[in-house]
Amino acid sequence: MNINNIKIFFLLIILSIEIGQSVIPVERYSLSSVLIDKRIYFLGGESYHHSPKNSTTLDQILYLDISKPFNTLNPPFEILPNTIPFGSSYAIAFPSSQKNVIYLFGGITVNVNTDLDDFKSILHSYNLETNEWTIPTTSGIVPGRRKDISGVINNNTGKFYAFGGVSDQYTGTPNNSIILNDMNIFDINTLAWSIGSIINAPLPRVDYTATLLSNGIIVFIGGRETHAVRVVDINQLALYDTKADEWPSMTARNVTMENRFLHSAVLTPDERIIIFGGRQVPNDNPVLNQLAVLNTKTTPYEWSIPQVSAIGNMPLTTAAHSAILVENYMFINFGQITPFKNSQIQLPFFFILDIRNFTWVTQYEPEPSDNGKQIGIIIGAVGISVGVVTVVGFLGYKYYKKQRVHRYAKQAKQCVSYN
Repeated sequence: MNINNIKIFFLLIILSIEIGQSVIPVERYSLSSVLIDKRIYFLGGESYHHSPKNSTTLDQILYLDISKPFNTLNPPFEILPNTIPFGSSYAIAFPSSQKNVIYLFGGITVNVNTDLDDFKSILHSYNLETNEWTIPTTSGIVPGRRKDISGVINNNTGKFYAFGGVSDQYTGTPNNSIILNDMNIFDINTLAWSIGSIINAPLPRVDYTATLLSNGIIVFIGGRETHAVRVVDINQLALYDTKADEWPSMTARNVTMENRFLHSAVLTPDERIIIFGGRQVPNDNPVLNQLAVLNTKTTPYEWSIPQVSAIGNMPLTTAAHSAILVENYMFINFGQITPFKNSQIQLPFFFILDIRNFTWVTQYEPEPSDNGKQIGIIIGAVGISVGVVTVVGFLGYKYYKKQRVHRYAKQAKQCVSYN
């Protein structure tokens, strides 16, 4: 290799620091998210600003590579070139058993160019290998349209469970809002819908969390019921036994704290449920106890408020955000803060909680893996001249995407807020 090639190579490395930055996503809330392998996918959501496509409901798919360390000040968000065929929000995303398909269930579906209803199916699928969206051919009783739902997928049985939700003016019921309390079950192996028992089921409910335990029990926490005007008592836990198709109930004990809705929940490896954020009824104020932990190894289950520390600033209390557990970290992404109608204070929030010591951190460090070392060896063996060509193409692609997203964000700031 001559001296000129060496100069070019190191110049490209320097340039990569400048223009190889990750995309800066616009703020959003009520999005869908799913973890598949080493990527978190974020689908759609509502933005406070009209996108260039004329709708506040987004058709964008972001992803976050969690195989490498990063800081929350510059997380490595990327945009998939294939958008959702419609604007999507208040929906649920879940994976196929082979982890090569993302299913998108329910929610608002609008034409992003006209902002009008664009419903075609309650269920859509996105193939990560072919980058194609399709409407699956299913059997059984297909659920009616709904939003404001939560669901879980049992990886052992391949069954997806979604309870309740609301059908309103945004989901096909223009003159009324109907809160639901049915249990819909979808088998991802046979593509068949079925209905669970409603004997002793809780009252119709929205904006709750659903968490599946290893024993097959789904724990429903919080939310709103009775025409979405009354918040559910956080100590009154609705449980659904997926094995027996029954609805037992339980009163949690130990700590008194605020009821909430539009919060999030993740399950730790030792079967604790960690909830974060949310709002109160009727004033929509943020909850005071930002974090709470439900121990499901005791009978009855027990609430506790952890002692929390932070490296840097404590996070803001968001609602309608995304929460996913990645190894020992709870990722909190996007969402709203109160007053939620103030578009000027809404940002693409990103907070990380280390669940081992309940410390809010700004640096994510993935667990080391042998695969990562192997890949590094293979890449390191590639010739420099080939690497230069690859880096040039890569940097050009990154620069293009960065400019496109910055233009999008700039246009968003110039638009009126979403009310």
